[in-house]
Amino acid sequence: MMPLVSLRKHYRLALIIMLVILVAGIAAVWKKGKYVYAVSATVYVSQKFASILKDAKDLEFAGSQAYKQYIEQQALTIGRYDIVLEALQRLGERRLVWQMPGESDRRAAERLKSALVIKTVKDTYQITVGLESENPDGLDQVLNSVLDTYVEKSRELDSFFARDARLGALRERRQKIMTGVEQKLVRRNQIAEHLGVTSFTSNAVNPYDQLLMDSMIALAKAQRDRIASESELSNFEGKDAKAALGAAAFEFLQKDPGLNSLKANLHERRSVLIQQISGLQDTHPLMSQIKQELKQIEEELNHITTDIYNTITNSLLEQRRSNVRRDRQTESELQKQIETLRHKASGFAAVYNEALALNAEIDKSREQLEAVDNRIDFFEMESQAPGFVRIDSYARPPDSPIKGGRKKLFMIVFVAAIGLGLGAPIALDIFDRSIKSPNVIIKILGHPPIASILERTDDIAVQRVRDDQIRRLAITLDRERQTHGKPIVLMTSVKPGGGVTDLAFDLGNELREMGVKCLVVEVNPLKPDPRYTAGKLTPGLLDMLVEPIDAREAVIPASQDLPERIGVGFAVVPHLFAYPRLRERLEELNEHYDIILLDAPPILLSGDTEYLAGIANVSLLLIGSGQVGPGELRRAADIMQKVNPPVIGFIVTHLKIYKGGGYFAKQVEEYAAAEARAQAVLREHPLKQNQS
Repeated sequence: MMPLVSLRKHYRLALIIMLVILVAGIAAVWKKGKYVYAVSATVYVSQKFASILKDAKDLEFAGSQAYKQYIEQQALTIGRYDIVLEALQRLGERRLVWQMPGESDRRAAERLKSALVIKTVKDTYQITVGLESENPDGLDQVLNSVLDTYVEKSRELDSFFARDARLGALRERRQKIMTGVEQKLVRRNQIAEHLGVTSFTSNAVNPYDQLLMDSMIALAKAQRDRIASESELSNFEGKDAKAALGAAAFEFLQKDPGLNSLKANLHERRSVLIQQISGLQDTHPLMSQIKQELKQIEEELNHITTDIYNTITNSLLEQRRSNVRRDRQTESELQKQIETLRHKASGFAAVYNEALALNAEIDKSREQLEAVDNRIDFFEMESQAPGFVRIDSYARPPDSPIKGGRKKLFMIVFVAAIGLGLGAPIALDIFDRSIKSPNVIIKILGHPPIASILERTDDIAVQRVRDDQIRRLAITLDRERQTHGKPIVLMTSVKPGGGVTDLAFDLGNELREMGVKCLVVEVNPLKPDPRYTAGKLTPGLLDMLVEPIDAREAVIPASQDLPERIGVGFAVVPHLFAYPRLRERLEELNEHYDIILLDAPPILLSGDTEYLAGIANVSLLLIGSGQVGPGELRRAADIMQKVNPPVIGFIVTHLKIYKGGGYFAKQVEEYAAAEARAQAVLREHPLKQNQS
């Protein structure tokens, strides 16, 4: 990197950049050169959450690193888009001090977001927030609104993430629980009314259980009574039923008071009658009457006894049957009653258990309701806590500008114009990868160039150096001729513009002055050079390939500026043909000349050059300074290596000389100094000047 060389090389670019920046900068300064006002505020970030509840251990930072990360996160949060937008909306009509007429809320918020200057103060608990504007009116109100909004948002996030959403969810949950409790209470009241109870306890006795137990006891007794009555009935209706029935009837007859009274009356009457007939003769008229009466009494007694006996036996039998029917009916009714009671007891238990489950659910819901109420109270109370962040100092109205004015901005523009104007040429050369120095060729190919040719110029000293370089190259070719015989020298370049034709003519002229017969042959049908024809319709190389023309007839004689030469001729196609014939004609020309220079097209563009490199004794690859990149040079060298010519040399052309550094610049200076000394000597000795 040579800054002076770059500046001399691209001084026009530097001047243009400076001029453009100055013109545009002066216009911008004139329009934007206004005073700027600033306000600032400070936010205090605590290491602990300033809770208003007793238990807040989970709201402490684990360590200094976590606290540091929290401060950085808060610094990024202050300028968040939603916070800035809400801050402007809170200002109401006062936001017009910041929002320009016709500007959308989004654009104003984005502009305010980018204008905020937020910095963390090292080794402190503070964050500074600044805001600059050309309009000082209400600037402090805008910044304070941003900070107030940020603190509220931060308090919501620090105390509880998404507090409003979570409170809404809790209130929704509370309403849902309340609705469920009310529905369960209504159902429980319906059950109480249906069961006829006023309360439900887990150890309560099912009233149907006692009724069912009593009914089952009564059923057991009824079954025993039925068995007893059936047994009594079977005694009166079985095989030995007559004796048992008679015994029972006789027992009742013995105890019957009417029968006993009748018997007593009849026995008393019989006794009276027996007394009357005692002592009477059988012939006595009263005897038969009394006997007849006694017989009637006996028959009446027997008849009454039989009737009563029959009545009693029938009554006893019907009574036993009636008892059996009664006991069976009683047992059947009790069984039905038990089934009914069992169904009622089961239904009562299910409904009662439902009521007990409702009680448990109501109690659980009330516990949940209490927990939700406590949580809501906790949120509402804790959301008012100071939290981790709070405003340490609010912004105050600005009283004087901190910067601005056209003078300072103009100085900035001036410095920028000078810096960019000087830096652009240097950067251009730094990022330009084209080959500009022979040393680069050594790094790329590992071989130094055999010659370095300066660019043509009007500077006499530079031209002297260039002529000397060409002369050295001509001497090298002549040395090759003396060592290995008459050479055919191929001259090609990596890319167009390498200066092959100019160098071939210069070498031809130089070799002619050295007394070496040299012929320059144009073998470039891609772009024929008019200097090879000299305005004459002379046969060229292509004509020699198709017609038996004497090679010397195609040679254009040398002139003051041009050596002997043969043009390529009229090129129908942009490439050579008849390669064997071409080789013969070149060997024929080589018999008449010491050196033949082949002016070939660039090797990267033409396959003809690759063939010519194979038949030439020496191949010279010209590398245009500032034209060829490292990759292009490597590709050209690879092609040459594939052909493997006997001798290959690299020549750097179009080297530019800039005052300020470099080997060739010093060489030119030495030539210029030597020329100046020679001129001084000639001026002192005019005779020598005339002789010279």
